Amino acid sequence: MENLIEQMPKMLMGQELEKTMLSLPVYNPKICKVDAGARLMALDAMTDIYVPSQMSYEIYSKVYLAMLHSLKKKHTKDAIQQGNQNHKRLQGMGYHSVLGGSDSFSIIGPSGIGKSTALAKSIALSGGEQLIATKEPYAQIIPCINVQCPHDCSVKGLLLAILSQVDMATGTNYEHIAVKSRASIDNLIGTVSQVALNNILLIVIDECQNICRNKGGVNLVASMTQLINASGVSICMVGLPETEMFFGQEMQLARRSVGLSYSALPCNDYFIQFCETLFSYQYVAQPSKLTPELIDLLYECTGGIIAIVVSIMMEAQQIAILTGKEKLSKETILMAYQERLKNVQDFVQVKPNKRSQTSAIASKETITIPKELAANEPETGLLFAEITGKARAGNLDAIELFTKQGLLVEEVAV
Repeated sequence: MENLIEQMPKMLMGQELEKTMLSLPVYNPKICKVDAGARLMALDAMTDIYVPSQMSYEIYSKVYLAMLHSLKKKHTKDAIQQGNQNHKRLQGMGYHSVLGGSDSFSIIGPSGIGKSTALAKSIALSGGEQLIATKEPYAQIIPCINVQCPHDCSVKGLLLAILSQVDMATGTNYEHIAVKSRASIDNLIGTVSQVALNNILLIVIDECQNICRNKGGVNLVASMTQLINASGVSICMVGLPETEMFFGQEMQLARRSVGLSYSALPCNDYFIQFCETLFSYQYVAQPSKLTPELIDLLYECTGGIIAIVVSIMMEAQQIAILTGKEKLSKETILMAYQERLKNVQDFVQVKPNKRSQTSAIASKETITIPKELAANEPETGLLFAEITGKARAGNLDAIELFTKQGLLVEEVAV
């Protein structure tokens, strides 16, 4: 077993881990002097920026140790006994779990905070798709299988997806055999459990919030619990905050989903560092400096959601280039927020930073949209997102607030 552990990459810590996770695309300040078309195309490089946070380090540690724990179980006495029990299950005989499900954990947090990116980097640094080979008995061990929870919560769909990933990594044909034989769900659970026991260290099930949104979620949860108990490998469940409430309903699932839970960033040192990094990638003709006022504005517009910070920075620069303003400023950031981020405004908790006593978004003097960008914008005193946000915060009637703004509102039964 010591030889198997030696095949895993070294566990990184501290500055070495930070340096390895950091991703900064090449940037040449001379890009600001080229034509507008070339600068607009170069803007896409900002999507490759990744500055690791405390969340990144915690996810990496959790993933690495989960893989290591699973690897230590391979070919042990308990694993062999569990394999025998899985075989009995496939034969329709008596069955019980030997290994249990204490190795499972969850990663819960809102969309856009960087969970998936941190998880992907953690998996890559922990071995990724590099197979670990054993000689006696011969086996090819896959460090991680990453699948999505089916939108319809199909148990068979999830199990076949796991077998498909194994087949692609090892050249086997488990999925084809299962489909051809029209295996029942119970037999599929036994097959996947045995395959995982022999060939997998970690199974990541993403988009677990689908469990909460479908009536078939209860059956999928029961099947996942059986898979955890019978496979003896670590299982990571990733989802939105609503998933955490669902997992907490029953003790047997709650104890198997203990793990990491995150929320949107506060306006802390990391958020400021991330904004500084983004500001070092300017493609406008007149680069500007990041000020405390702009940091407050970015936080207010994005609510601390990293993905939205990147989006608003890219859109603001695009607007600045297209309108000829050629400067990343408070005006262009607000224009990007109002014109390009309408679809996400209702999902962002807009609130001014503590250093700012008033909301920059609601300040009338800062909202100046060029005629060419505001041709279809209704002339109202407040933004739609502000009215709905005010209603939620004060537990008020949103329809009444819209009416006070002079807007005609019609209620339609759904």
